Amino acid sequence: MPERVPPRSVTAMHDFSTEVLTAFGAGPATARAASRHMLWADRRGTETHGLVRLPAYIEKIRGGALDPHARPLVEPGNGATFTVDGGDGLGHPAADLAMASALGACKKNGVAAATVRNSGHFGAAGSYAEMAASAGAVGIAMTNAAPLMAPTGGKERRLGNNPVAIAVPFREFPIVLDIAMSAIAAGSIMLAARRGEAIPEQWGLDSEGQPTADPEAVLTNGGLLRPLGDHKGYGLALMVDLLTAVLSDGTPGVDVRRLDQDGPVGASHTFVALDIEAFTDREGFDARVDALVAAVRSTQLARGADRILLPGEREAETARERDENGIGYPADIFAALEPLAEAARVPLPPPLEPAAPTAEAGR
Repeated sequence: MPERVPPRSVTAMHDFSTEVLTAFGAGPATARAASRHMLWADRRGTETHGLVRLPAYIEKIRGGALDPHARPLVEPGNGATFTVDGGDGLGHPAADLAMASALGACKKNGVAAATVRNSGHFGAAGSYAEMAASAGAVGIAMTNAAPLMAPTGGKERRLGNNPVAIAVPFREFPIVLDIAMSAIAAGSIMLAARRGEAIPEQWGLDSEGQPTADPEAVLTNGGLLRPLGDHKGYGLALMVDLLTAVLSDGTPGVDVRRLDQDGPVGASHTFVALDIEAFTDREGFDARVDALVAAVRSTQLARGADRILLPGEREAETARERDENGIGYPADIFAALEPLAEAARVPLPPPLEPAAPTAEAGR
């Protein structure tokens, strides 16, 4: 496990990120939207999609491949559909606007969808799906990504791992499934490479399509992410590319760029919002969700298991704990923010003060 720094408050880290992005040219609303979605991931322990990405975004801005001034533009469709042009800016504001547009329209139409083209890396797909669930709707979010997977039977990169997220309202917390179409998220392999750590061989393949424990062999020289469920992950990744890039008249995954490559990212996304009350009464829906969850949780445990978790449950628990006690970032992620703080002349937040003991705790 990587060493961690003392916890910083969620609000302070959000404000730090916002000020850094603003210092490099982003408008306040753009900076806040990007920071909110990055902190959504960090709060939940998905640190591969949070502020770990901020240095790469800033490097893209410095290199002229990411326009910090870009303002996403909505092209209305038929009232239930929208297309958003991200203008080669940060992906988070464009994605946020797209889901917000779909959410507003689904209340009138029952179902609404928005596509995005010319976008950037948008962080965690689950953040946008949860926007809908937190508003009482069902949300679906997906994106294409730079090619790191081969089609079944091939050994050349043709598809990204193209994540999909689905979120459903639940009285305890939104149930959020957020999965990439690879055996593991690319960000996990990137962190392993940065830390000089080996990876499980089932995560990736080398340039000859053979399993490897070397993360560099996966990321460079034509290495590959292993598809989730082999042909199933390949098929799902292809469908996501069709539903994002092809549907939006955007850039297909084979031409999407990673953050560490020259040029705009060029990602495409799709978002769907479903108004529950257009299909059924809300009280009955909630009762059926409760009943299904109870049935799932009542499953007899296998040896070594301590409980049954719902999708997103562990992450929701982590978010509650970090909202209260702060985020203790891995030391390497936090250290990578120091040059940004210096360049932007924005101090990194200090550690949270330890909570004072209560009278009850002292007894």
